[in-house]
Amino acid sequence: MTCLRLAQHWQPRFRQHVLALGAATRALGPEFEQLENCRLTIAPEKPLTNLTMWRWLRAILKENCPDALIIHVFGVPHLIAASAARSAGIKSLAVKAGNPPPLDMPGRRRWGAVTLASQLLRCPIASCSAAVDGELRKLGVGMPKHSHALPNGIDISRLAARAARSRKDRSKRPAVIGMVARLDAIKDHRTLLNAFSLVCSQFPDCELWIVGEGALRNTLESHAQSLGISDRTKFLGNRNDIPELLGQMDVYAFSTTRAEGFGIALIEAMAAGVAVVASDVPACREVLGNGEAGMLVPPGDSSKLAQGIAALLRDRDLRENINAAAAIRVRLEYSIEKCAARWEALIFRNAEAISSAVA
Repeated sequence: MTCLRLAQHWQPRFRQHVLALGAATRALGPEFEQLENCRLTIAPEKPLTNLTMWRWLRAILKENCPDALIIHVFGVPHLIAASAARSAGIKSLAVKAGNPPPLDMPGRRRWGAVTLASQLLRCPIASCSAAVDGELRKLGVGMPKHSHALPNGIDISRLAARAARSRKDRSKRPAVIGMVARLDAIKDHRTLLNAFSLVCSQFPDCELWIVGEGALRNTLESHAQSLGISDRTKFLGNRNDIPELLGQMDVYAFSTTRAEGFGIALIEAMAAGVAVVASDVPACREVLGNGEAGMLVPPGDSSKLAQGIAALLRDRDLRENINAAAAIRVRLEYSIEKCAARWEALIFRNAEAISSAVA
């Protein structure tokens, strides 16, 4: 999605070539194909070994000779892409890191090895938040030159306008609490479901909308059933009308874990004018300005999350004050214009540094 947003922003200015490596990225194919000055190439359906992936990428990069390469997958795939780019003579490249390293030692050693390899390939790491950048530096292997935090961005005006239209057309209905996120272990939907069961005792008619898909869907649906809230909990799956859904929500509850890298859904809710309550983990704390642009509650604490949701549902003035602060913060820090400018500064500076070293 970050790649798509940047491609949409850059289409009048740059010729772009998007390479889709995995099955999940193919779902966005139609949206990329609609863009001007943008070509889409999808990896072969059959599984590729690391070597065949390297050869496939190198052939495309050698043929097209791009001025810069931005890699939106972190780990072994980005090392393959960066190595192929260097072999093809690409001067400037960078990789996006979307999550902090794991806490277990084997995982941290793997991430340390990837980070060290990025240094050898002269591939800067653009972390999606200062929290992720800080955690990568704690691995103790150093970071590639020019690596720094580079937050995600969204088309704020477009999203806000779509949400506003949806809100204006909203029929009278019970209060809606929502969360947009993958249904996987990095998030914490279970705590949200537990919190919602508590909120229901105070607001009997409210609804919970869970937007997203993932491996934990069946487990979460069963948990909602066991809590007796399945009739008021809607699992909406993957949607392409997120701004419209946000416009129908009263509270955005982002229950997640320490493994959260940024929480782009948070800035979407902020732009859409939905009051946010989120887990107090480093990434959410950073995005919400230490609680100025949204409420923060202890992670994994369903009681505190329920209290936060109830307070926002009960107090319209509190919601409006949070929304006003969020609107200012999202425009200052998380616009697609600012995000794109940061990427341009990184890749052009990296190209200049490589040229100077070669000279």
